[in-house]
Amino acid sequence: MKKITPFLLLFAVTTAFSQIKGKVTDSKNNPLSFVSIYLDGTITGTTSNDEGYYELPIKRAKKHTVVFQFLGFKTLKKDIQITTSSYVLNVKLSEESVALNEVQINSKENPANQIIRNVIANKKKNENKIQKFTADFYSRGLYKIKNAPKRILGQKVGDLGGGLDSTRSGIIYLSETVSKISHQKPNNFKEHIVASKVSGSDNGVSFNRAEDVNFSLYKNTVEIGNEIISPIANYAFGYYNYKLVGNFYDKNGQMINKIAILPKRKNDRVFTGFIYVAEDDWALYGTDITVTGEQVNLPMVDALHFMQSYNKTLKKNAWVVISQTIDFKIGMFGFNINGRFSSAYSNYSFNPTFTKATFGKEILSFEKNATKKDSLYWKKLRPVPLTTEEVSDYVIKDSIKTIRKSKKYLDCLLYTSPSPRDS
Repeated sequence: MKKITPFLLLFAVTTAFSQIKGKVTDSKNNPLSFVSIYLDGTITGTTSNDEGYYELPIKRAKKHTVVFQFLGFKTLKKDIQITTSSYVLNVKLSEESVALNEVQINSKENPANQIIRNVIANKKKNENKIQKFTADFYSRGLYKIKNAPKRILGQKVGDLGGGLDSTRSGIIYLSETVSKISHQKPNNFKEHIVASKVSGSDNGVSFNRAEDVNFSLYKNTVEIGNEIISPIANYAFGYYNYKLVGNFYDKNGQMINKIAILPKRKNDRVFTGFIYVAEDDWALYGTDITVTGEQVNLPMVDALHFMQSYNKTLKKNAWVVISQTIDFKIGMFGFNINGRFSSAYSNYSFNPTFTKATFGKEILSFEKNATKKDSLYWKKLRPVPLTTEEVSDYVIKDSIKTIRKSKKYLDCLLYTSPSPRDS
C-alpha cells in the first residue's frame, strides 16, 4: 500500500493538472445550458450545466483553441495559452443571425423542399460512412416539482424523498449514468455501465441508458410511445411542409440551413420545430423539435422537446451526435413536474476491433460496484458539472438516507407503529 500511494498521488495530480472551466452566457448574461465545448480539431469534449458552468479537462498545458457550439447561437472559437493547472474562461455567445441569399429568395421552387430532397437522397450514404464505433456515454436525469400536493385521493403524499422545500417544491429524482457503448451496423449494440447513481437511493440503478435515448431522425420513424414520422423520412413530404428560415456558417465555414418543419395535419404523429442541415453534405447539423404527449400516447405529458447537436469528424467526413436533451412537462393529480434527460457522447472511436464474441444476447452489463462509486470518483468521472441545486440534493438525500437506516430511527418506527389491536 505504501508503494502504491505515491503513484496514486502522482496520478491524481497529473489527471487534474490541466483543466479549462468557466461559465457560458448569452448577451444578457443569462446562463446557457448544454452548450457543447471542445478543443478545435476534435469532435467531443464537454457541455455546460443548467447554470451555464462547464469543466473541460485537457491532457497538456499548451496553446489550445476552444470551441463553443450551441444551436441558435454563433459558434465561438477562443485561443488560449494554458500555463496553470486551472484556466478560467468565461464567454458570451451571440444569437445566430440567419439570412436568405438572393438566389433562394427569387427561386421559383421552395428552396427548403430541395434541401430536404437532398437530405433524403443522401441518407444511406451518410449513414454508411460509419459502420461501427465505440464511445463514452454520460446521461443525467432530473425531475423537479413545484407546489406538490400534500394529499392525493385522501392519501398522504409525503416528502417525496426529502427534496422538497417549504413550498413543497424541489428535486424529486436525480440520477447519473456513465457507460461505454459499442455499436456495429445494422443492429449490434452493447452498453457497459461503469457507474450509476441515484440521489437518496442505495440501489443506484438509473433509467438513463444509452439505448433508451438512441433517437435517430435518419430512420423513417422514431419510436416514442408511438411511431413518430421523421421530418426526413422517405415519405416525409406526405406529412410535412418546409420553410427555409435562413443560413449561417459553422466553425469550418460550411453553410448550415435552418429549416422549419410544419405538419400538414394537426393530428398526425409528427414533430414541429426546426432542423439544421449542412450544405453539400446534406447531413443533420442539429435538431430542435417538439412532439405532444397525445401524439406519443402519454396524455399526462404536455410535450416532449428534443434538441440534438452534431459535430463533424473529418477522418470519416461524417456528422455524429455529441449531445442531446429531452425536456418534458407532466401534469396530473395536482402534480406539476418539469423533467430533463441530458446526454453527452465523447471519445468516439470509429475503427474498433470487434470479434464474434463482442456482441451477443447480453446488451446491457454492469461493472462490479458500479452503483457504489464515491463522490471523489464521480467528481473525476463526471463530464458535466452539477448545479448548486443538484449538489444540495445529493447532500440532503444522502443524509436523510443515512438517518433513516440508523438503528435509532428504525427503533423509533417500531415503537410508534400501531399494534394489531389498534388496527
